[in-house]
Amino acid sequence: MKYLILSLLGILIVIGGLSYFGLRNQVMAPIGPDVPSETASLVPVLSAIQPASTSIPSIAATSVPEMASAPVPKVEFLNPLLFQGDTLVGTVSYDNAAPVSASFDSRDIPVLKYQSSYRIVAGIKDIEQVGYHTVSVKFADGATFTEKLYLRARKFPLVDLGVPEKLGVTATQLAQNLEAEQSNLSSIVGIKTANIFFSRGFGLALARNDEIVGPYGEVRKTGSQMIRHLGIDFGSPKGSAVAAINDGVVREAEDDPVYGNTVIVDHGEGIFSLYMHLDSIRTKVGQAVKYGQVIGTVGETGYATGPHLHLSIKINGVSVDPIRFAKIFN
Repeated sequence: MKYLILSLLGILIVIGGLSYFGLRNQVMAPIGPDVPSETASLVPVLSAIQPASTSIPSIAATSVPEMASAPVPKVEFLNPLLFQGDTLVGTVSYDNAAPVSASFDSRDIPVLKYQSSYRIVAGIKDIEQVGYHTVSVKFADGATFTEKLYLRARKFPLVDLGVPEKLGVTATQLAQNLEAEQSNLSSIVGIKTANIFFSRGFGLALARNDEIVGPYGEVRKTGSQMIRHLGIDFGSPKGSAVAAINDGVVREAEDDPVYGNTVIVDHGEGIFSLYMHLDSIRTKVGQAVKYGQVIGTVGETGYATGPHLHLSIKINGVSVDPIRFAKIFN
């Protein structure tokens, strides 16, 4: 009878131990729809425990698979060291969804599919405030990327520039005419095609682009007027070939009273190139042009005192430095 009671007590202790150990395992590694059942691995562990044992081998490390980290949207900025007049370009990477919109502070900026990835492109104004600015990208699944970038000041030259007699206007009239023509240009470059026409980087328009007679951002003091030069004047002999800096569609090809013979090429997603003071125009509105295709020749038409090409780049209406733009967008 004594041995029978001891045997029964031993059975109850083992049963109680099994219940305790099973409960503890459930607290440590609960079974859910995405976690494999622990039943098979519990059996050999519990059967190896002796009545006198006080330790429980851990099974969590071998029975619960490690969960992969979720994809995170990223933007690699090709030129994080920013100055006034620059073009900010970033390559977007995110496995879950495509980018649908982007902004520089509160200003919308282009998002485009370029080659094998997505890119964001922001034109930085020549008078953009120095300091931190916020770049944001929104994705189709609701995710958002946000980063602050510091914008540095850039020094622009100041020159005294009188009004040539050949123009037949005063300094005030010159400034007024330029302002009026800017409004006309804005209506053309304000058109935003929802796709891009190019698949390669940008170049420059002349066979030789080393003679700069009017730098980007130059402030020209003309009488009592201060006129900002938002393009680059490239010196070149009259009649030199002027080529499209990338594929696009011609949106303007006519003689402008201020800028002379002018061609404007739409490259898509709000990116435009402008070619001014041409001697001749070799294209027409609506024509598709290719990288390097001749669209005109160097001249001195309009408000010009000598043969040169004025090249401007506008991104969503913002004029940027053409040389820096071509260098970064490759």
